[in-house]
Amino acid sequence: MDKLNSHDFDVLVVGGGLVGMSCALALNRQGLSVGLLESKPGAETPQSSISGQDWDSRIYAISPANAEWLASMGVWQHVAAGRICPIAQMQIFGDAHGSHLQFDASEACIDSLGFIIESRQLEQALMTALINSNVSLMIGVAPQAAVFSENHSEIRLADQCILKARLLVAADGANSWLREQAGIAISTYDYHQMGVVANFETELPHHNVAYQWFGDDGILAWLPLPGNRISMVWSAHEKFARDVLELQAEALSERVSRQGNMELGALKLLTGARAFPLRQQTAATLVKPMLALVGDAAHTVHPLAGQGVNLGFRDVKGLVETLHARGQHQSCGDLLLLRRYERARKLDLLEMQCVTKGLSGLFSHSGTVVKKLRNWGLGLTDRQATVKKYLMNQAIR
Repeated sequence: MDKLNSHDFDVLVVGGGLVGMSCALALNRQGLSVGLLESKPGAETPQSSISGQDWDSRIYAISPANAEWLASMGVWQHVAAGRICPIAQMQIFGDAHGSHLQFDASEACIDSLGFIIESRQLEQALMTALINSNVSLMIGVAPQAAVFSENHSEIRLADQCILKARLLVAADGANSWLREQAGIAISTYDYHQMGVVANFETELPHHNVAYQWFGDDGILAWLPLPGNRISMVWSAHEKFARDVLELQAEALSERVSRQGNMELGALKLLTGARAFPLRQQTAATLVKPMLALVGDAAHTVHPLAGQGVNLGFRDVKGLVETLHARGQHQSCGDLLLLRRYERARKLDLLEMQCVTKGLSGLFSHSGTVVKKLRNWGLGLTDRQATVKKYLMNQAIR
């Protein structure tokens, strides 16, 4: 709150998650005056250290392009190298013998397919960069109302303080308060599934390989962490997911080991399992006069492609590029300008939502003919070099 002296900004970002923090930092680097408002209380000073055993079950697969972008803003360098795990290879299995698809970084002549990093590590790296920037940080400050007038927008706080901005950016998550204040509707598709996450220690080394199994019990992903550790994401129907959550540590470790065909030997639970509901959500519009939506406030997708936060980062990059290209006397909140951002993002979002929704539906279907087709499709794709190259290029953006 020590920076809450100026109440007038070019851009005010509402929401201090990964996407919101990166947005504030990136826009500030463009020479704009930027404020970041986050209602949840939290320390503005990053923790000095994290225990080697204290592994966050919330993890992200960051694409190489986004890792490079974060490095260009001085963020990636603040993450301890020992907490980042590059993905050298990805192996995908269907539920029939021979239904296998493999992606290899060496085939694409790149160093890695992506990087696995804990949410808390990246949050702290972003906060460190923000503290060293000119962004006005307002942490633990609750907004009360958003007002859009002819020339600027306002956020009114509980203490009657008014924050003015030429542009508000809604980066406050799937249940966005700012999106609701602006009266933007959302469409929701409920998968009636839950994503169960937990971390495990492995008996065998994973060699930086990510695994994914599609089957009747849902979609199981093992993502490599530094050392002999993996992070699990198991997307399954709600009842099955709740049954998995009720398993004791040893039973859960054995169940996950067997579901992954003992690829890494016996597993030992490191963090307690937790779950979250899976829904695809799309805002009716990404922009209004003096308002732009980014990240989960704009869209959510199924986690099977691991692209949620990457989509959010691409939103930010698209918004930064749009504002950078504005006319000399054009306001950041000009609707015609913001429409360019929306048009630039629509195709990327539509492609990802169609792919994840389609794959989830295909692999949750229990029909015999559908099973044969989907397993045949995996094997066929693995033999098509051009198709594989296209899919890898999409994943590393």
